[in-house]
Amino acid sequence: YLGEHGLPIEIVGRERLVELEPGLAGVKEKIAGGIYSPIDQTGDSRQFTDNLAAYAAEKLGVKFLFGTTVEGLDIEGDRVRAVMTSAGPVTGDAVVISMGPESGLLGRRYGIDLPVYPVKGYTATIPLEDESKGPTMGGADEDRLIGYSRLGNRLRMSSTAEFTGFDRSFKPGDFRTILETGKDLFPGAFDEKKAVLWAGLRPMMPSSVPVFGQAKYRNLYLDTGHGHLGWTMACGSGQFLADIVAGRKPQIDPKGLLYGTAR
Repeated sequence: YLGEHGLPIEIVGRERLVELEPGLAGVKEKIAGGIYSPIDQTGDSRQFTDNLAAYAAEKLGVKFLFGTTVEGLDIEGDRVRAVMTSAGPVTGDAVVISMGPESGLLGRRYGIDLPVYPVKGYTATIPLEDESKGPTMGGADEDRLIGYSRLGNRLRMSSTAEFTGFDRSFKPGDFRTILETGKDLFPGAFDEKKAVLWAGLRPMMPSSVPVFGQAKYRNLYLDTGHGHLGWTMACGSGQFLADIVAGRKPQIDPKGLLYGTAR
């Protein structure tokens, strides 16, 4: 299926897998094989967004309001006149609801049926004590559903999907499986005591498909519900919605992606 849609996939045995990922050499005998895509990539989403924001502000004149709370929408007839914030009203020709798991909370206040729900996930980011024993690329342990990514001299591992409402709290025990998996796959690569622990909320739709397009008011649009693939789909989603707002034909078929269509 993935190959038919442009993603080359190679099923490899343990010898080939260790050639591709030398970081797994220490546990080669425990591994049956793997699934490899030569065009798959990972990266640091925070570094990307920080740099993108700096570029947009400097080169494109974009103004960011950090530390600002969206309090509501000022509706006039069939359009949104302004977004009401803790820093005052913000006006614009078009307004986009792209608020992660909080998107549904705002949408429902204005009669928009937007079933975006928060699903908690956990990450541990650890400096590599011995970089030669860490992974050289991103991957996943499908048995334990742990994803990992190499970020320079750090290793990031993530997992879990919990329905806890908007609770972002965590305790060290929540990361036991993540850290044990990291030690099993990459023994001697890191000191788990140096792990930076974090929990966040994924904006999930029941269908696992994000929702886009105009919603109820003629200048109000949606771009939300990407689940655990937010950064993966971020740039493509932005282009897709920009085409819709500008009245251009999107580069992909919008069927099933637009608000109000069958999902």
